[in-house]
Amino acid sequence: MIIARIFPKKSENFKSFQPFFQNLGDNMDSGGWIRIFSFWTLIVAGIVLNMDLENRYVYWNWEGWELGFGKLIVASFIYFYFLNPNNLWIIGARRLKNKEIVIHSIIAFVLLYIGSIGSNSLLPNFMGILSYLIAFLSCLLIFQFPLALDKDKGIWNCFDWNNKMQYFLLSLLLMVASVILGVFLDDPIMSTAGTVSVAFPLVGLIWPNHVRHLQRARFFPLFTFSMFLCVRAPWFLIPLCILFFLIRTINYFRFGIVYPSFGVDFLED
Repeated sequence: MIIARIFPKKSENFKSFQPFFQNLGDNMDSGGWIRIFSFWTLIVAGIVLNMDLENRYVYWNWEGWELGFGKLIVASFIYFYFLNPNNLWIIGARRLKNKEIVIHSIIAFVLLYIGSIGSNSLLPNFMGILSYLIAFLSCLLIFQFPLALDKDKGIWNCFDWNNKMQYFLLSLLLMVASVILGVFLDDPIMSTAGTVSVAFPLVGLIWPNHVRHLQRARFFPLFTFSMFLCVRAPWFLIPLCILFFLIRTINYFRFGIVYPSFGVDFLED
């Protein structure tokens, strides 16, 4: 991370900026900024589904970015002023109850539907939406294992591994089902991104409990789907990068860690 080289943790400049970023980070946590990644990805998945209906071979298409940004802004407004204050989108914050999983699934379907609405049709591709909804449920089950940051050591821990085999097995089966449906629908995004993502719940299922397997299974499927969506809707890279590096910068000055990150913790149990 470049900013870590410019502002080493022991430097005076780092310490002088820390109180400001601490206050900003507290607002970021209460606002649930980190959960916007999944929120936006569902919207853009719907947009890409609609693009696929209009042109099967669409690639790196900047057309419609204005409408796409508009949908993200409206969805973000709904999230910050309705869903987050009422604890209706709390993925990763804690283990969800069955009722809460159903609520998140309904919201995910609505987001996919909103994204898929285009100027030519209000009727979405329900089978296409179903494949992404199944993949979302697969990822949601992995987030049933919340991570807690040890602020002194700057590492992540998972203290609740109850029902690990059931959650990871169901997550694996759901991801495989979404891939099969994606192949059947001739959806290259779903079939390819889903195939890559199958490995993460599989590793978590087979290998012994370790936070690094959980870190990968939580981060990389979402990252994989987001990047594959950007292949068709490249404008999505702009808000993704802004949010990603903004949160990383804030967390670095707060805790001296690089998060979110492509790296994982390798400390022994």
